[in-house]
Amino acid sequence: MSAYKVSFKSLLYILVGNLGLAAALDCFFTPNEIAAGGFGGIGVIVNSLLPVSVGTVVFLISVPVFIWSWFVQGPAYTVSALLSTAAFSIFADLLSFLPCLTENRLLASVCGGALYGVSGAVLVRGYVAGSGTDLLARLLVTRIRHISLGAFIFMCDAAVVLASVFVFGDIESGIYAGAAIAVCSFTTDKLIHGFNKAVVFEVIPPDGESAERLAEAVMRKLDRGVTLIPAVGMYQRSDRHMLMIAVSPKQIYEVKDMIHALAPGSFAVMLHASEVIGEGFKGLDVTVPLKDLSDNERL
Repeated sequence: MSAYKVSFKSLLYILVGNLGLAAALDCFFTPNEIAAGGFGGIGVIVNSLLPVSVGTVVFLISVPVFIWSWFVQGPAYTVSALLSTAAFSIFADLLSFLPCLTENRLLASVCGGALYGVSGAVLVRGYVAGSGTDLLARLLVTRIRHISLGAFIFMCDAAVVLASVFVFGDIESGIYAGAAIAVCSFTTDKLIHGFNKAVVFEVIPPDGESAERLAEAVMRKLDRGVTLIPAVGMYQRSDRHMLMIAVSPKQIYEVKDMIHALAPGSFAVMLHASEVIGEGFKGLDVTVPLKDLSDNERL
């Protein structure tokens, strides 16, 4: 339960993230009848049929999910999800006075999806417990275990999109909603896994002398660190040296040239890394499991 303790820092993430979600809903999705999945999408659909605010709809349909979660996920997790949903519902209604920023539905789906994605990344960064269809999917997967969590989330969002097509009587509504979900997913994924791309070379030089020459050149000319890893060539059972070198994409050819010039006959493998964390590289991995975090980093 302590893994989901709500700290002031986590509460700040909840407020900022849900403020962005609500702004995207009120400025782009609701006025253009774009139900971009989730309970917010259900709120947009119901709001078009009944004089009930989107925030009210979202909170009311979340109540039975919270009750279920209380028994399945436990009170601590449920409280975190409840706070996030309450913040979203309140912000969605408070910001309903905001004007529609564009009546171009394609532009609205792209801009709204991007803002949704950024806000979602903020919530992930704060290790906030999931709410809405994310929480519902986490509960369903405990009952139907042969279907993955991602598949459940997709099915929930797809059901909302299909419902919007039926209610609005416009297939384009579903297309724009799908586009918004795609932009949201892309944006969140990029922000979570980072734009800080890198390339990792694993090089086995033919001898220790060439390994020293190559490592020295990389450190001096490229200002990159090199790690020497003892290895054993299993075919001849001989001791070898492996160099691990992480560089930016624009330095790929320089490393290749150095390998050919300073350590000819090397065996080298080039791997693409989605993100590198450490000296010389910017970035922060926010996908660390909660159980691996220290107490002051948890919710």
